Amino acid sequence: MILKEGESVLDIYEVDRFLGEGSFAEVYRVNHKYLGRQALKVFKAIETDILEIKRKLEEAVILSKIGHPNIIRVYDAGILKTSEGQRGYFTMEYISGGTLDSWIVSHEFKRVSIKDTINIVQQICMGLSVSHKKKPPIIHRDIKPQNILVNEDIDGLRIKISDFGLAKEVNPLTLLASAKGTPVYKAPECLNDNMDSCAGDVWAIGVIFYILVTRKFPFPIESRDDLSSNIWQKYPLIPPSEYNVRIDDELEEIILKALEIKPEERYQNAMVMLKDITRWKNKYQNTT
Repeated sequence: MILKEGESVLDIYEVDRFLGEGSFAEVYRVNHKYLGRQALKVFKAIETDILEIKRKLEEAVILSKIGHPNIIRVYDAGILKTSEGQRGYFTMEYISGGTLDSWIVSHEFKRVSIKDTINIVQQICMGLSVSHKKKPPIIHRDIKPQNILVNEDIDGLRIKISDFGLAKEVNPLTLLASAKGTPVYKAPECLNDNMDSCAGDVWAIGVIFYILVTRKFPFPIESRDDLSSNIWQKYPLIPPSEYNVRIDDELEEIILKALEIKPEERYQNAMVMLKDITRWKNKYQNTT
C-alpha cells in the first residue's frame, strides 16, 4: 500500500484506513483536520511529468464540472510527494454504506423490492442526466454496481455515482467516444464497434435494473471473446416478468427499452429514461 494507517498527509489529512484499489489507484478513508472524514484517491504510478499528473486528474476535473447530489463530490486535487516519488491525488466525499454491488449481495437470495429498485435506478438516472446534458455530453463509460455508492439514512436510500476515471466528453459532431469499461455492462455497439455514447450508459443502467429485479444478468457476457458467438442472438433476452411477477407491463417496457440491441431504439440518454421512470413511480407510488 502507498499510505499507512495513522500517516499524516500534507499536514492536513490523517489516514484512517485502506478502502480498496483498482488498476490505477488506491483509495483511503482519511480525516481532514477541519472537515472530518473524506475519501482520498492516490494514483499508483510515480510521475516526473506534471502534465501526466494533470491528465490523471481529469476525473477530478470532470466531477467538479458536474456537481449533483447523486454524483460523488470532489473537494481537492493535487500532487502528493511520497518516498518513491510524486503522485497525483484527489479527495472526495466519503460514503459509509459501500457499493451497490455489496448492497445487492447483502440481500442474499431475496430480490430487491420494486420500491427500492425504482428509487435506485431513478437516482442513477438523475445523476447521469446532469452529465448527459452537458454540451458536449459527458459519458461515464463504466456504469456498474461497483461504481455506485449506497448510503441508507432516515430518509431512505441515497445513491452516488462514483469512479469517473473513464468518463469522457463525446465528440460534439458525432456524439460518440471510444468505448471503455466492463464488458458485461457494455452495449452491443460499444463492444462490436468500439464506440460509446449516452445510449451506451443507458444500456448499463438497464443491466443494473434487470439485475435488481431478477438477480440475473440479461446476457451471459463475461468478456469480449463471448461476442464471437453472436451472444445477443444466441441468448435472446428473457423478459424480467418471467422471473419476477411483480413486474407490470409498463415497468417491463422501460427495462426492455433500456436494453434494446439497436442503440437508435434505446433511450437516447438518461434524461429520457428518467421521465418514464418518474412517470411510473408517480402512478404506482405504493408499489412494494
